[in-house]
Amino acid sequence: MTGLLLGGLAGTVAAQSSTGPLTVEDRVYPRPQSSAAPARPQGQAQGGTPAVPQEGVMVLMQQMQQYEEELQRLQGMIEELRHELDSSREAERARYVDLDTRINALAEASLDKAPQDDAPAGDGSGNAAASNAENDRAAYSAAREKLLARDFPAAGNAFEQYLKDFPQGQFRPFAHFWLGEIYRSQPSPDRNKAMEQFQTVVDDYPDHSQVPAALYKLATLQAESGDTTRARVTLNRIIKQYEGTSEARLAQGMLDQLK
Repeated sequence: MTGLLLGGLAGTVAAQSSTGPLTVEDRVYPRPQSSAAPARPQGQAQGGTPAVPQEGVMVLMQQMQQYEEELQRLQGMIEELRHELDSSREAERARYVDLDTRINALAEASLDKAPQDDAPAGDGSGNAAASNAENDRAAYSAAREKLLARDFPAAGNAFEQYLKDFPQGQFRPFAHFWLGEIYRSQPSPDRNKAMEQFQTVVDDYPDHSQVPAALYKLATLQAESGDTTRARVTLNRIIKQYEGTSEARLAQGMLDQLK
């Protein structure tokens, strides 16, 4: 019993030494342990709103800046690639026009060597026919030289004038064909005029050697204009009527792409 009393007294002394002497009121109404406000959880602002640490804000700002810089870099790359693609297309078109022109020039050379029909002797019509044929050839050759020199505006005017001056000219299919190519190759292509010229070759000169090429160019322009249905019809026509030709192979390749 004495041991229990001594133990209780020691506990009381220890409590008073840690909290200070207790008054009567303290014994009846225990005072709070601290007058300070309860500690807020870390990251909690006054009023219950979570507070974002300053370090987190800086990290977010740095990330946003990095994203903006990366976006600008990618946009610059896109513009550069677009410019390279446009330049490549223009160069490819120019090479195609030049090569196609020279190939057709070889075909036209055979017309120059073709024998002309003899007119009845003695009426003077033979000389007139020969002179007209010579003028025909000279006018067309002059227009073609402008095309080979890549002076497309002058070549277009020359071909149009040729068609007016020689309604029966032997080079009219070629003139229509090259007018279509000139309209198509302008910086701002006039697809409608180009298609009219190629269609004239197909309709008015169905047996001419330029018909397969004219049909292929028609299909290309139809596809570029968004009329893929007509383009497929034209491509199938090329494949069926001109099997084994280079135009038929090109038509099959384009048809596969449109599918």
